[in-house]
Amino acid sequence: MSVLVEIAIEDAAGLEVAARGGADRVELCVDLGRGGLTPPPELVQEITERAAALVAAREAKPHFDVHTLIRSHAGTGDFLGQPAEFTYDAAQVQLMAEQAQQCVAAGAAGVVIGALTESGELDLSSVRTIRDAALGAATDALRGVHLTFHRALDTLPSREARVEAVRTLLGEGFHRVLSSGGAPRALDGAADLRAMVEAAEELLDVCAGGGVRPADLRELVERSAVADIHLSARSSAAASTTTVPAAAPPIRTDPAIVAAVVDIAGAL
Repeated sequence: MSVLVEIAIEDAAGLEVAARGGADRVELCVDLGRGGLTPPPELVQEITERAAALVAAREAKPHFDVHTLIRSHAGTGDFLGQPAEFTYDAAQVQLMAEQAQQCVAAGAAGVVIGALTESGELDLSSVRTIRDAALGAATDALRGVHLTFHRALDTLPSREARVEAVRTLLGEGFHRVLSSGGAPRALDGAADLRAMVEAAEELLDVCAGGGVRPADLRELVERSAVADIHLSARSSAAASTTTVPAAAPPIRTDPAIVAAVVDIAGAL
């Protein structure tokens, strides 16, 4: 089988690398270092228009598209075991509903959403509010929208809870879930991911994300049975040779990492 590759990006430079490197789609966000926040609609429009141009010029795969993360707040980025990272009050839910509507209206082919209750269960009321806003914007644009539930799943307390969440989200019209199987690295959560894949019964896609590296990809796919992977493919830019103290080097989407992952994924 061929494994789909999604690259998490923050900007147009990342888009160019992902598209030309053969990725199947990108997830656009800002503040990726803390797990990502919703990008502004102006950036979404810029990125989706450029993605369409790359497809038209045959510099990206024909099905290459842009999904956007919808998340109103973030902590340190280390959210495992902390469902509060994905709990929202009514005002935050309304904000994310508006963001979902705006991102789809700006051209996003999909939205990546999620919400939990304080007790660490799926917050279906909030999820439905955000989902319905995205679906309404897609209807207005006379097209569909792809729905992904993000790694809030990984803060659920057990494999059984994640499996049940997959079944629930399938009934809520979701197309994909993004998960590391509850572990810091998707490879370490491979058994949980396989259980989620089996629960999905090929009706919902389980995308493995979290510490994914080219060297681990074959083992990850073999052990988990996922057909979709997610990574940021980031590396630090070369350090400056100047003797003047400099800030930390910028983080960029690395063409070599993208190329390596795409090559391996395509051969599986």
